[in-house]
Amino acid sequence: MRGPRSQARRDAVTVEIVYAAVTAALLAGAVFLAVAAPALFFDAVHGDARPALLTAAKAAGAAAFVIRVALVLRRW
Repeated sequence: MRGPRSQARRDAVTVEIVYAAVTAALLAGAVFLAVAAPALFFDAVHGDARPALLTAAKAAGAAAFVIRVALVLRRW
């Protein structure tokens, strides 16, 4: 077992986690907007397709968030 972590090491871990979360949130928002834009801003989607498109946008945004966090933290 390794010894206790230094304060600098703990700070570096905290910064990397926050960086991963913030960039993942921005990416998730962009993906959500890209997928949901036709339903939100244009009248291109009508009827039952609108809720389905918004659900797909939520799923795509959530997936982008999880993937981004995993990739950033794995790389670090």
